[in-house]
Amino acid sequence: MATTTRADVATREEFLSIHRWMCMAKALDDRMHILVKQGRAPFVGSSRGHEGIQVASTAAIGPDDWLVPHYRGLANAIVRGLTMREWMLAVFAKAGDPLSAGRNIPGGCYSYRKLKIASVSQVVASWIPKAAGIAYAAKLKGEPSVVLCTFGDGATSQGEFHEGVNFAAVHKLPVVFVCENNSYAISVPIRLQMANPDVADRAAGYGIRGVTVDGTDVPASDKAAREAVARARRGEGPTLIDAKIWRINSHTSEDNHLKYRTKEELEEAARHDPIVRFTAWLVDRRWITAEGAAGVQADCDREASDAADWAEQQPDPLPEDALKNVFA
Repeated sequence: MATTTRADVATREEFLSIHRWMCMAKALDDRMHILVKQGRAPFVGSSRGHEGIQVASTAAIGPDDWLVPHYRGLANAIVRGLTMREWMLAVFAKAGDPLSAGRNIPGGCYSYRKLKIASVSQVVASWIPKAAGIAYAAKLKGEPSVVLCTFGDGATSQGEFHEGVNFAAVHKLPVVFVCENNSYAISVPIRLQMANPDVADRAAGYGIRGVTVDGTDVPASDKAAREAVARARRGEGPTLIDAKIWRINSHTSEDNHLKYRTKEELEEAARHDPIVRFTAWLVDRRWITAEGAAGVQADCDREASDAADWAEQQPDPLPEDALKNVFA
């Protein structure tokens, strides 16, 4: 996991760690699609295309900071320390699932106290005020914690987005808001969501800093996230990052994006795959070879497959535990 004190620019070793985390997320995503097609798992909320900004932003915070992710935030959780086996326990809804003890769909809840991942809801945008509340508590306690809160562009159309960001702005809270802007709220294109597609422009209305970044460009995303975290830690308040990305897969395995996206658009999305782009960047600097990068992905693919086979054999939840820790 990232350390609390960070330089302005990531080192070679940090960038190579970012690359491996992205490959891990892809491996798990690909394996989940296979499991769904085989009828072994129920659901996939794909994060393909989101890995660049997710990993870069989460790597910018430290172990004492908080992550409040949305339901597509698999790569965020991996950076915090979620293992492949732990994730597959969630996929198969096993008793040992550390995220929800088998109670939630995969990705529906990333709650993990040990990793300082806050419990969130599948109700879109409802976690944004929670992130502001965590940051407010840290400020009242005099703790140096920063909160990273992620969400999609569709969440910015909800009232909770305004309430959470406005509260954080008024109290100059140490929150970094990251909008993973893939231009779709499920099947609704951004032109039907908002007249101004640049979410960062809204920051001026709250009196906070707004930043637009190519979320498929890992070095640029790393720089934007590091600067925002540093500002928050210095007491300069929130930053709203608008990370422009391309969603490569359908919204979920229950969705067919071929019904509302053209072949040309999907081909363009594939050309903006952040893993492909970042691998080329690393190879160009001779920090890794093309063969070495392919080897990293192959290792991650094998680990994801082994994790799935292992998790599938683990104990199921007990019926008598169904209401355990359910308060209402």
